[in-house]
Amino acid sequence: MTPVDATSYKSHALKANDRRESRRSTALAVLVLLLVAASFAVRAHAGDSYRWLQAATDGWQARAITQNDSCPTATIDGRAVVMTPRARPSDGFAVTICAVTVPKGATSVSIDGAPLAPPPTRVDKILVFGDTGCRLKGMFLQDCNSIRAWPFRLTADMAAEIAPDLVIHVGDYHYRETACPTGVKGCAGSPHGDNWETWNADFFEPGAALLRTAPWVMVRGNHEICARAGKGWTRALSPLPPAESGACVEREEAYRVDLDNPTLFVLDTTEAEERTVIGQQAAFLRKQLAAAKDMPGPVWYAFHKPIFSLFQSKKGEKLGVNETLAAAAQDGLPSGVQAILSGHLHAFEALSFREDRPAQFVVGVGGTAMDPRIPANFDGATIGEATVEHGRGVAATFGFAIFERGDGEWIVTNYDAHAAPLLRCHLRGRKIDCE
Repeated sequence: MTPVDATSYKSHALKANDRRESRRSTALAVLVLLLVAASFAVRAHAGDSYRWLQAATDGWQARAITQNDSCPTATIDGRAVVMTPRARPSDGFAVTICAVTVPKGATSVSIDGAPLAPPPTRVDKILVFGDTGCRLKGMFLQDCNSIRAWPFRLTADMAAEIAPDLVIHVGDYHYRETACPTGVKGCAGSPHGDNWETWNADFFEPGAALLRTAPWVMVRGNHEICARAGKGWTRALSPLPPAESGACVEREEAYRVDLDNPTLFVLDTTEAEERTVIGQQAAFLRKQLAAAKDMPGPVWYAFHKPIFSLFQSKKGEKLGVNETLAAAAQDGLPSGVQAILSGHLHAFEALSFREDRPAQFVVGVGGTAMDPRIPANFDGATIGEATVEHGRGVAATFGFAIFERGDGEWIVTNYDAHAAPLLRCHLRGRKIDCE
């Protein structure tokens, strides 16, 4: 037997160890790939099956979307309740949409054994964002196939990790209105139009993790008016009970969401004409804006189009007042209204005014192509009849905002899509100051 010296033995041992490490690394890489593939398979399998809890005009509702003809069973505080169809398959929507009322005091809610967060008794952390869909309309083409160009899935997944007590979506879920042109790789294969495939691609599939994480308040955007994506809105997300005919409602009345300070009112401002005053619209909006007239406060309003915001045109003009909403609000909003949460402008803005007006937050940063010409500081700017006392903006950065309860204030932080903080403001009464 030939003896093996210590150096040779060590060399053989090291080589054997390297081979074992290589095999382990290969096995680990294969395992990771299998887990990733399984994750995508699960998401694909669940692609037409979703569940969430949302505020409605008559309280809280658990809702579900399924490819089955029958609705799943919900369990509320240990009691099994069969969900009822809100909309059956038809007219481009080959899914069943189901709903069941959930009492405000419920402590546990699940659908087919999958848990949902119950209705909030108190909210200390509120996530706000909007304008989340991927824009495809005529010559306006967003790269829907790129997580960088359209990061809604990333934004929603990162937001879910923060585990908010409530999510407020300030409107505009559906943006794929026209077909992706032949030969354009960025949006190749994208569905379009007011149908289930588009709603699934634009909102439900990328937002699935956040939908399950917390209760939602769904604000209607101008993309969800009856003439645009009203079918999907009416079937799946509208707070109204479904009409017998299933028809879309042109103007939805304001409703209240009790959050134990603040009280939230959700308004439909989708038809508010920005460039000129439309009398018939102003009359409806005046009624909407008076929704909290008997509430002592603090009250927050959530509606899609802001009354006052600020951006610059290509020619350098400062724009931002919604003429019809401003006319409707001429007599002043109820004194208990502390803040307004909106979207529509694809940027983050925080404004308070020299006049006695509610603070305005614009959080249209969820994924739709951004508006680039947003000033970082607009203290002293005049917007219509309003004068900004303190105003800050963040341009061209996707993300979301978190409103956190503080000691006599709300701390409002604008985050990017990776959950890195960009701007922090303090809301006290109707006034803000930002760091």
